[in-house]
Amino acid sequence: MLQLVQNRKSGDIELLEVPAPVCGPRSVLVQTLASAVSSGTERHMMKLGRQSMVRTALERPDLFGRVVTKFQREGLAATVRAVREKTGQAVALGYSSCGRVLQAGAEVADLRPGDLVACAGQNYASHAERVVVPRTLVARVPEGVAPEHAAFAALGAISLQGVRLARVQLGETVAVIGLGLLGQITVQLLVAAGCRVVAIDLDADRVELARQAGATVAATNDALPESARGVDAVVITADSATSEPIELAAELAREKGRLVVVGLVKTDLPRHEFFLKELEFIISRSTGPGRYDPGFEVEGRDYPYAYVRWTQTRNLEAFLDLLVRGRLQLDRLITHRFRFAEAPAAYQLLAGGERQMGIVFEYPAAPALVRPVVVAKPSLAKPGSLGIGFIGAGSFARTVLLPALAEQAEVRRLALAASSGLRARQAAARFGFETALADAEELIRQDGLDAVFIATPHSTHAALAASALQSGRHVFLEKPLCLQPQELDRLAEIHARSGRLLMVDFNRRFSPFARQARELLTKHSGPLSFHYRVNAGPLPAGHWLTLQSEGGRLIGEVCHFIDLVSFLAGSLPARVLATGSTTGDVQVHLSLEDGSAGVIHYLTSNRAQLNKERLEIFAPDLVVELDDFLSATIHQGGRRRRLKWAGQDKGHRAAVGAFLAAVRQGGPPPIPFDSLARTTWATFAAVESVTQAFLPVSFSP
Repeated sequence: MLQLVQNRKSGDIELLEVPAPVCGPRSVLVQTLASAVSSGTERHMMKLGRQSMVRTALERPDLFGRVVTKFQREGLAATVRAVREKTGQAVALGYSSCGRVLQAGAEVADLRPGDLVACAGQNYASHAERVVVPRTLVARVPEGVAPEHAAFAALGAISLQGVRLARVQLGETVAVIGLGLLGQITVQLLVAAGCRVVAIDLDADRVELARQAGATVAATNDALPESARGVDAVVITADSATSEPIELAAELAREKGRLVVVGLVKTDLPRHEFFLKELEFIISRSTGPGRYDPGFEVEGRDYPYAYVRWTQTRNLEAFLDLLVRGRLQLDRLITHRFRFAEAPAAYQLLAGGERQMGIVFEYPAAPALVRPVVVAKPSLAKPGSLGIGFIGAGSFARTVLLPALAEQAEVRRLALAASSGLRARQAAARFGFETALADAEELIRQDGLDAVFIATPHSTHAALAASALQSGRHVFLEKPLCLQPQELDRLAEIHARSGRLLMVDFNRRFSPFARQARELLTKHSGPLSFHYRVNAGPLPAGHWLTLQSEGGRLIGEVCHFIDLVSFLAGSLPARVLATGSTTGDVQVHLSLEDGSAGVIHYLTSNRAQLNKERLEIFAPDLVVELDDFLSATIHQGGRRRRLKWAGQDKGHRAAVGAFLAAVRQGGPPPIPFDSLARTTWATFAAVESVTQAFLPVSFSP
């Protein structure tokens, strides 16, 4: 199918052939009929995509700060890889569309194939022939509303949320500054709400359009009448690199007036004016409550109606209801229509400054063809080459696992699958895979496949690994092994029957540090003591790992450190006591079968720019200190010796190489399954200990 993207390297807008997406349990698969261009947002994205990295850093100090933090924690090489990966990705365009449901997920009970729906959300309701959208970002279109009008629902919900935050009442006077598409919709919403509207813009034609829509006062900035002053509220829908719209709003507002920012403007507030009038200032967050909350958008947890009356879903529905009742008129706002095959021409229009307002893409009525996308010609495989499939194309896969796999010889990269067809296509092209798909199960069934790498969200690991093993594939699984004890039992049974290798990417045991430390420690008899401090830091808001369904950080990340302690001691965990929280800081106390003991302090709340990992190992007459896999210090026999590596090496490449060598040679697994299972059990035991008031949990076979 075709999807419209911006190439970040060239800045060009292009239609790209990508795999059609696959419907998830809480989503709907939609055949797009129409999509609307948000001219302000998408013009801004075009600008960002075409400017230099230095310019972006100057305009977005928050992004620059994140790059600096990564450099301080992980070093130059890892930072350069991450920046190149990010800037090399094409960007999906569009976030407001309408189409017919082709398939509803297993947990979606109120929509059926054939239903006409409006869709919202960046990276969901994209300009593409097919889209998969979470149920909470979809609204049924009432009979009588044209698809090209319903395609504006996300834009309408943004405007509607701005009006709600302004808390307007019947008869109030409200100014709208900036009469682009969002501003024009806002004017119509305010008129429908019984407000007197003061419409303001630099462009006289836009001012006239607002006057025709019912604005009481409509004027350009330099010709404002006295009646434009003393308004109850101001909604700012302008797009400006300066704070002039806010300064004007403060000037026009009455004492204790309300200012709401919907557009993209600089927010340097004129304090004196705000102080004298005691003005209220609010920045509206997109389509309404629920936006950017993964629990709402991804997991489908709706907010209680009595407490959150207007979620983004209900804003979408309200906008569509206004359309069907004739309270909004969008025909006068649609200035251009393009067949989707001609979509790049619309962006030439945006970039060229030609007068436009609403732009609609019209799609073919026939369903888009579903097929794997051939990215490269089949390679000539050398004798003994392994057929490799890869599932997942997230940040970790692209910056760590796929580069490590690309360095391996005698492999044939057959197919790469990802839930985002665009990401699958890009990752497959970059790392030399022959085909790109969106369906993981289809990849697992492909002929010629020897091994499958799985780097998907944690909740999918157990099912995908089981499916691959049952299909006779060897499996390299990004941690964790699974999230539930019953999943562990099922995987153990399937693995035993399959006769195939199953390896979890517990990479730290393959690092140069781990190999050298293990060699030293095996020369000492008796139990060891470990102190492991991990300053993981907080996750960004909306990160997928914060979802309840993904198991949390204790299961998803602490498993790494349990495995390393177990490997260095040469013994398996036998008893676990954990204190703290399953969602925040936690301390895990490990007792191993040989009497060794360790404490893992996993810190999520600390923002200090410390190295992420520090490990201290104590044996008689020997202390080994690790500093974030960059260096180590050995204290032995009264002497001190320092080890330093060329760069941070946590063992990812060695882990991939060990797995492929074992597959090729039919040798023993690089990590015995018993060790994988016991480490996984230890994370479950830690969760149980925390939730049961810190009771210790012992292993019982």
